[in-house]
Amino acid sequence: PIISIRNLNKVYASGFQALKNVNLEIRRGEIFALLGPNGAGKTTLIGIVCGIVNASGGRVTVDGHDIVSDYRAARALIGLVPQELTTDAFETVWDTIRLSRGLWGLPPDASHLEKVLKSLSLWDRKDAKIMTLSGGMKRRVMIAKALAHEPQILFLDEPTAGVDARGRAELLELMTGLSRSDELAAILVTHNLAAVAQTAERIVYIEAGRVLCWGLPQELLGQESLTALAAFQAADHHAHARDEE
Repeated sequence: PIISIRNLNKVYASGFQALKNVNLEIRRGEIFALLGPNGAGKTTLIGIVCGIVNASGGRVTVDGHDIVSDYRAARALIGLVPQELTTDAFETVWDTIRLSRGLWGLPPDASHLEKVLKSLSLWDRKDAKIMTLSGGMKRRVMIAKALAHEPQILFLDEPTAGVDARGRAELLELMTGLSRSDELAAILVTHNLAAVAQTAERIVYIEAGRVLCWGLPQELLGQESLTALAAFQAADHHAHARDEE
């Protein structure tokens, strides 16, 4: 596994326990979905792996590197695309991703940045200012920033937020292509079942800080006995239908 999570716990100062003995393994090059309702502990989990949040207990390794004792090596392997769009609106696409690469102390590599932009269908907009782009294109720029330092793992927190149905399908198709071409482990973190059901190779469902079930999409979505997931699927379907209206 590229990521190994063992007995992970997180208790905040208020006493709230966000994660409860979470155990997960994520394989190199797979498209993995971390699914659950708002407040399930998804963002806390990826925050710990990325070094943003301190765990209360347990151990996480990234390609064999402990995220605490060998944090520099672990973090260098990770790209994170947050839910919020945080870019300088007056910068160009090219300058934005070039800066992101430089922040990791890496030498300039125009060929790599060109490859990233072309893979995300942004090459023809490389000289455009961020503020002129659509919501879907801004989301792609965030992905390009996360890929600028050549990570092996990409976390996408609610990757389809603010993107219309067509843009959502295009974005997920692009992620599939990136994962297959570069053996990139892509972790889609979302509450939207429809966004990952046809894309993810494996799904883990988390609720109230606990992993309730996991497996192949076709296995999980076909097992009505998994009441937690079935209930979530029905609720998400209705919410998604309202959003489309």
